[in-house]
Amino acid sequence: MGKNVVAQTPVMKQFLEVKSQYEDTLVLFRMGDFYETFLEDAEITAKVLGIVLTKRANGKASNVALAGFPYHALDNYLPKLVKAGYRVAICEQVEDPKLAKGIVKREVIEVVTPGTLTSDQALSDKSNRYIGSVSFEKNFAGFAFLDPSTGEFHMGECPADQLKDYLLKFSPSEMILGEGVVYSTTEWYREFRPFITQIEDWVFDYDSSYRTLTQHFNLKSLKGFGCDELKLGVKTGGALMHHIKTNLSSTLDHVSKIFPVLNEGFMGLDGFTMRNLEVFQSLSTQGTHGTLVDCIDQTQTSGGGRLLRRWLHYPLTDLKRINARLDVVNAFSNNTRIMKSIRESLGKTADVERILGKVNQGKASPRDVIGIALTLQKIPEWQKELNTAGDQNLSSLAKSFIDTNLIVEKILSTINEDTPVQVKMGNVVCAGVDSDLDELRTLLHSGKEWIDNFQSSLREELDIPKLKVGFNRVFGYYIEVTKVHQDKVPETFIRKQTLVNSERFITEELKEYEEKVLNAEEKILTIESNIFSELCQFLLSSIADIHTNAKAINRMDLLAGFAAT
Repeated sequence: MGKNVVAQTPVMKQFLEVKSQYEDTLVLFRMGDFYETFLEDAEITAKVLGIVLTKRANGKASNVALAGFPYHALDNYLPKLVKAGYRVAICEQVEDPKLAKGIVKREVIEVVTPGTLTSDQALSDKSNRYIGSVSFEKNFAGFAFLDPSTGEFHMGECPADQLKDYLLKFSPSEMILGEGVVYSTTEWYREFRPFITQIEDWVFDYDSSYRTLTQHFNLKSLKGFGCDELKLGVKTGGALMHHIKTNLSSTLDHVSKIFPVLNEGFMGLDGFTMRNLEVFQSLSTQGTHGTLVDCIDQTQTSGGGRLLRRWLHYPLTDLKRINARLDVVNAFSNNTRIMKSIRESLGKTADVERILGKVNQGKASPRDVIGIALTLQKIPEWQKELNTAGDQNLSSLAKSFIDTNLIVEKILSTINEDTPVQVKMGNVVCAGVDSDLDELRTLLHSGKEWIDNFQSSLREELDIPKLKVGFNRVFGYYIEVTKVHQDKVPETFIRKQTLVNSERFITEELKEYEEKVLNAEEKILTIESNIFSELCQFLLSSIADIHTNAKAINRMDLLAGFAAT
């Protein structure tokens, strides 16, 4: 597209440079408070979103097509573009326009595809949204599935003719293949029709994939995950992780574990059986009403609902594990007061796994982070209730949680419990966390009192009863003195504005105060943003412990739900 257009303005030159790196992708180009698209991208965007297609000047000789929308509407419009079958590159301003010399620097910070779309509007609370990868070797297939919204990462291998059974279980929105793979005539593609992305074949090299995975988890081997022997699965999983990190410019710091997909101990159910049993979809209505999952899902949390769907895809055949689950369900049934109390409490928890996904992407709000703290804060309470039952099975369930009190204390001592949705709204960080922040807040809150005191002292000192200290957006702060009292004005006053009946002045003291006030809000936002960012990094460094408790919450919710069914 860019090859046919000669950039005659700095903005178009910058856009075409970005576009040349993402030729098969729609580029959302941040300009102030808007995301703009140009040329063919604009025509596609206007058609898909139903917004106005306009023109932008590109020098004296030509105009280019343009379509855009406000930056705060991104979560509404992005899913529509991706669901229409387009990859979308988000090109952000990466420096402060006030400090920029010349045109503002911009970079692509993320490439969104059907498999990596994680906006709240695109996700179903009780279902995962996977991006998958597959590679083939003789008659076998290696596969990997990753949910960017929760960090769940599954890896395995199977005979090639059984691949479609695994695709049915994970239902990936997008599949990553080597560029040499011919997929259009395969049975699995014709049945599921996922969005396909093909990448260079060398990315599927076993050694480089193994290195990618061990470096990510900071381990010497993958034995601890039980997938060291899955050679085909490893090279597929490493290729998927490389693609997401490198080609899509995404981070995966919230992925803390690999779950190997193993058949031992599980019942193998093919697609035909799942459909005819109406486990997830009704044959008559094609909806969920009347299905098995609809009948038995009594979970209070989104994570519990996702776990139920995973258990239904992989029914146990191991009698010992089946009885272990039933023993907990029976224990809850025998202790209905505890079961009801815990289920009621679970209904007031946050989706910790999804929030960690947002934290990883830098999209979590202060309220999201408080949600993690308030959820983890309930664990000691639940453990106490479970232990009071005097039942070994419930006591074992209580022991499945680990101590995350330090994480809770860190969050609640850093940000206010009644924090706003966005950092820019202010009052996010607790008092006492940062002395400079406290001083700036005091300056803002006591501003009227300072002005009143300053005005009173000048009136008394200069014997001018009607001297006034005021503020307007054009001239800032000023001292207004009527012309009757002009002779009382000291030489230290600097004339600022002349009116018909009065003169306006400023002093060094008032000028200094003005600079403090005008910069206070901007400095407060900077300090609060930095503190919140540091808190999010702390959460990512503690992600393994948080994930452990999130999994335990999901399991407790599901088993208590079975008891309530």
